[in-house]
Amino acid sequence: MLILVFCVAALAGIVLFRMRQDAASLLGARLADSQQLADITALPQTSAEGCVLHWNGQVLPYDSAREAYCLPQPLDGSTTGNLSTTWGSVYLPADQWADGRREAMAGDETLDVYVSDGKRWCRLEVYLSGLPAMIIHTEHSEPFQLDPEVVGQTMAKLPLAYNFGSITVLWPEGNTRMQTQTSGVEWHWRGNANLFAQKKSYRLNLLDEKGQDVNLDLLGLGEENGWVLVNFSTDCTRLRDKVATELWNELAATAEHDPAGARMEYVELYLDDTYMGVYGLCRSVSRKSMELSRQDVMYKWRQATGIADEEFDRLESEQSTKWLNRLEVVWPNVWEPGVWEPLRSYVNTLYRGEPVRWEDIESLVNIDNLIDIALYKQYICAVDNLMQNQYLIYRSSEEQFYRLPWDLNYSFGDTYDAYLPLDHTTLALPDLELDALYSADPERTRQLVAERWEELRETVFRLDRLEESFRTEQEVLTSSGAWARDYRLWGEDGAYKGLSEHRSLGLEETLEFMEQRLAFLDEYMADYTPADREAFDVLPK
Repeated sequence: MLILVFCVAALAGIVLFRMRQDAASLLGARLADSQQLADITALPQTSAEGCVLHWNGQVLPYDSAREAYCLPQPLDGSTTGNLSTTWGSVYLPADQWADGRREAMAGDETLDVYVSDGKRWCRLEVYLSGLPAMIIHTEHSEPFQLDPEVVGQTMAKLPLAYNFGSITVLWPEGNTRMQTQTSGVEWHWRGNANLFAQKKSYRLNLLDEKGQDVNLDLLGLGEENGWVLVNFSTDCTRLRDKVATELWNELAATAEHDPAGARMEYVELYLDDTYMGVYGLCRSVSRKSMELSRQDVMYKWRQATGIADEEFDRLESEQSTKWLNRLEVVWPNVWEPGVWEPLRSYVNTLYRGEPVRWEDIESLVNIDNLIDIALYKQYICAVDNLMQNQYLIYRSSEEQFYRLPWDLNYSFGDTYDAYLPLDHTTLALPDLELDALYSADPERTRQLVAERWEELRETVFRLDRLEESFRTEQEVLTSSGAWARDYRLWGEDGAYKGLSEHRSLGLEETLEFMEQRLAFLDEYMADYTPADREAFDVLPK
């Protein structure tokens, strides 16, 4: 009995000791009071230059302009992982770290970190972030130029390069395996107009130790080799692309005929020790995400330009998968005989403006998907997605096409110079596919549009749900501190100047715009007729 009492007492002592130890530590480091800090700083001080701060064994992102490390942590103010350095033990001032971390994160405050090995000490500076962080280090670059006959002289003169190095993603809210991930990487600027933005958009291709493609699941978005960093450069809210992307996927989750599109999560980018701001890490549409077979074909329509029938002949004869910088075959990833034929049929049926039968459209295109895409684009006012910025997916087993939108920054009232004079609250956007369906059977099309619009307005297209999505994402950016950092770097309109000036609405203006637009659309969709194409020079009349 005496032995049992002794064992219980010993166990209680161990538990109490560990509780006190935990109370005096945080992130695997010692919480130091003022006396302990005084003892540390009584030692000789040394430069912090050779003292590198790690989290879970990975070097933390470093902002050279601010001379501070970024420590990603959960948004709720809790902590995870362990801090360490290249030498010495880590001490965190208790008056800064014990409480108020959530407020320090949202306020983008800098916190002190002391390092000592008992003989010397140095001080580092850290700020907390509630977003994942991506670190890219470049080892070497290989310059290249675009073909001036394809893109024009101005774009061909841009200093482009394929850059090779390493990438690290820190995700404190992931599971243990996914909190830190590293890989080789090739990165380069991406886009067309985005090449002229001050805040660039990037393409990332993950590589293994031998320089071969490797697939990784980043931020729980799914395994992929090719990733995109969306720059939000035209949007003062930094919300549109993400909200629009998630809205489509929400719609797709309720309808078997609508394939899910790209997936995106916020991340802060550190490129060669330079803070670049808030980005959307995007798993793009691909063969893998679409589960395409070897016989399926996926086209990417980049620009709103009609293609003549003889161009299809030329592409076949030249065995090419790209038509200038306007249109390309993204799957299969090599030319095959007849790879352009499904798209030729699509264009000849839907884009030529010639009389067409309903049965011909129905045999070529999934009608339900055709209508959903058209209504979705009207709802978000996607002025840059008229016939461009969309994927056309041909499933050979069904012998039918499906559409998917992408590049959704000009939405919810944002626009660019060409459409700035138009009143977007009452702007009906042309949709060539829906126009063709209407020409085949106006009454049937009107009925299908009215019924589907009413159904979506009661579910996915409700204004209160849209407002909740916007405000939820805004709260993530502000409470994480990322909003303050990105705005300090880029301001409201510094991310994209020159080619396409900033025409962005703030969040409250956006919600007011959507309320007015939906009042117009509810009436318009009840008795649908094709939109006037006169204001849209890029479309065939």
